[in-house]
Amino acid sequence: MNKIVFLMLINFSLLAFSQNLKFENQNFEKVVLSKYPNIDFNKDGKINKNEADSLKDLNLMGQNLTNVNDINLFKNLEYLSLTNNHIENLKLKNFQHLVKFYCAKNKLKSLEISNLPKLKDLACGVNQLEILTIKDCPAIESINFMNNKIKDIDLKSFKNLKYLSADDNKLKKLDISRNSELIQFIIKGNDISEIDVTKNQKLMMNILYVDDNVKIKGTEEQMRQFSPAPSPPPPM
Repeated sequence: MNKIVFLMLINFSLLAFSQNLKFENQNFEKVVLSKYPNIDFNKDGKINKNEADSLKDLNLMGQNLTNVNDINLFKNLEYLSLTNNHIENLKLKNFQHLVKFYCAKNKLKSLEISNLPKLKDLACGVNQLEILTIKDCPAIESINFMNNKIKDIDLKSFKNLKYLSADDNKLKKLDISRNSELIQFIIKGNDISEIDVTKNQKLMMNILYVDDNVKIKGTEEQMRQFSPAPSPPPPM
């Protein structure tokens, strides 16, 4: 009897892994298969859970995508690029292995990411974002949200943040006092009048991208090294 139950459990597990996933956007499945045909192990033209879980890197740059809600079916991703599409809204959560996420050059009006414990690089520049929500992403080292409409952002929880690109937004203030690992920031093209860098002793003061009218508040040593950088690097 126990042997029969055991075999039934095995069969049930195999069936669960082999069942094709239900995609909200059928075109999304087709795009993934066209770029990554090797994940279709059984060659049935569909993606099942086992196949989706096998995918670690997913680059869907420039695929004319508008609806990418099905991205949440690929929970083992370590790298994800949705750059240069037509996405307007995006929520990304509970990706335990994701390290790099890029979604620049879309039409994003809202972006919410949460519970991405290994995420280090986030690039969401050149969109129409007014609000950027980042929760439970403690490992972040680089954030790029240049060329958006963001008026305020809370960076306090990003203890490992090293690089920040926030140029050409609508920021009136920026608190980086909790970001002691910060090496470089770009804040040109905002409405910031003053920024305090006294808590950022690793900051490279000779390559700060700030507007000429921004008052820098730093230590004596920092101000001896300070010189504004001429122009920021091109968007990612």
